[in-house]
Amino acid sequence: MKVKNILGIFLLTLLLAGCEKDGWVEIDSLSTDGDEFFCNQKVKLWMAVRSNDLPGVDYQWGCDGGKLTQPQGLDEMTWQAPNEPGVYRVYCTVKIGNSSETRYHDMLVSSFFFEKFEKPSYSFKGQSSTTLTKRSETVSGRTNGYLEAVVKSTSSANRYIYYNFANPELKIPFGCMAKVGWISDFPADAVKVGSSTYENKLSYQLTLNRDPDKEDEMYIDDIRFEWFPVGVTKGLPLDPVTGEPYNGCLRFQQNLLGSKTWFQVSVNVPELNFAKGVQKKVAFNIGADYKVQVYVGGVKVLESDAIKNWRSENSAKDDIYVNEWRLIFPNGNGGNKPPKIYFDDAYAKIDGSLMTGN
Repeated sequence: MKVKNILGIFLLTLLLAGCEKDGWVEIDSLSTDGDEFFCNQKVKLWMAVRSNDLPGVDYQWGCDGGKLTQPQGLDEMTWQAPNEPGVYRVYCTVKIGNSSETRYHDMLVSSFFFEKFEKPSYSFKGQSSTTLTKRSETVSGRTNGYLEAVVKSTSSANRYIYYNFANPELKIPFGCMAKVGWISDFPADAVKVGSSTYENKLSYQLTLNRDPDKEDEMYIDDIRFEWFPVGVTKGLPLDPVTGEPYNGCLRFQQNLLGSKTWFQVSVNVPELNFAKGVQKKVAFNIGADYKVQVYVGGVKVLESDAIKNWRSENSAKDDIYVNEWRLIFPNGNGGNKPPKIYFDDAYAKIDGSLMTGN
C-alpha cells in the first residue's frame, strides 16, 4: 500500500508539473487611456491578465488602423490613431504554452484634434513669458477642467498659446473651435509695454507651411480672425477701405519674395462682445473652396470669399498647409494686472464639416 501511495503521489506530481509547464492565462481586461481620441493621437494600452506564470506570458498586439509604436511582447503598448476619423479596433493575444486568449477594443477617433483639459497633462503650450494653469470649475453639478493663460512679461504687450500640429500633410479644409473668454483685468484700450504695443483684442492665428511643390511665387503665410471682446473706450478701429468702425476682422498676409501685404475683411457685430466671466465658443472655418466662416456661440458673424478670390485673381495652384493654431491675447499696461484668459474644449477638424459652436 505504501508503494502504491508513493507511486500515486509521484504520478500526480508529474501531472501537476506538466500542467505548470504548459501554463494557463486568462484576460481580465484590455484598457485604454480614454474613450475618445483624435487623429494621430498616441494612446496608451495595457492588459490585465491572470496566469500561473505571469513572467512567462507573451503579448502580441495588433490593430486594423493606425499603427503600434512600441515593441511586441509586453503587457502595454502605444497606439497612434490614423489620420481619418472613424472607429478602429485594437487587440492583444496573450499566450503561454498551449493556452492563449485574445481581447479586442474599439477606438473612437472623432476629429483631427481636441483638448478638453480634464487631465493634468495637456498638449497646448505657451509662448515664452506665458503662464498656463489647469483650473477646475463646477458647472451644473459637474467638474470641468479648463486652461487659464496669463502673460508674465515686462517687455511684451501680448503673448500666445499654441498647438503645433507637426503634420506635413495637414492642409485646408481646416476648422478650429474653442470656448474662450476673459476671467479678469481685460484692458479697455491698447496695451503698451516698453516699446511693444498691442490692441486690446483676441486673435485666432493660423501659421502656415508652404506647399512642398512651391509652384506659386506668391503665397499666403498667415491667416487670422481678430476681435475686440470689450470694445475700445477710445473708439473702435476703422476699416482701411470703408472707414467704418469694426470689432472683428478676417486678416491674411500675402508673401511675395519676402515682401508682405495684409488683406482685411471687417465686421461689427454684438456677438463679439464678451462680458467678464462669460465664455463663448468661437469657431473659425476655412472650407475646401477657401470660403471663410466664423461663428460665435452658434451665430455666424463673418462669411467671406476673400481668400478664394485672392487665389483666383492670382491663379494660385499651391495648397495651403496649416502649421500652428494660436490664441493671441494682451498683457496689462506696463506688465501690470495682465488679464486672465479662459480657454477650453479646443477642437480642430479637417473633414470640411462646419463647426458652429452650438
